[in-house]
Amino acid sequence: MEWQLKKAVREDLEACLPVFQDSAIYERYFKGEGRLERSLATAVERGELHLAVTETGEIAGAMRVVPWGFCGLYPYLSLIGVRASFRGQGVGGWLMDRLEEMARTSGARRVTLMVSDFNEGAQRFYRARGYWHLGTLPDAAKPGIGELVMVKDL
Repeated sequence: MEWQLKKAVREDLEACLPVFQDSAIYERYFKGEGRLERSLATAVERGELHLAVTETGEIAGAMRVVPWGFCGLYPYLSLIGVRASFRGQGVGGWLMDRLEEMARTSGARRVTLMVSDFNEGAQRFYRARGYWHLGTLPDAAKPGIGELVMVKDL
């Protein structure tokens, strides 16, 4: 399947919600009280939310990229998700390829992200793509959850 990368606009917000709602990240960080909606709205306002869109306009996945979000040095992948009906079809890898292309185009030498200690599948995914573990921040985003800081040299 082919996807196109689209920068999200406010009108895309409601269609983005299902990308994240059926995930462990949603359950642990965003469930309830409009947390996900606020986070995505902020990402759209800042121009940080990018979508993987099908030929028919359906949103298959999304990622939030803070262009110089890691100490002002490197692009930072703040959030990534694939809609449940598209998982296992390569959308996540395709989005990661776009992230790395954006980073190279901007002149960055590295790309960074954090992945939760409980999210072992994502850790394997990132390692297979060449990301290495820089360190772990305990309780970084939520008490009781460690965040592995991962980096890829471009």
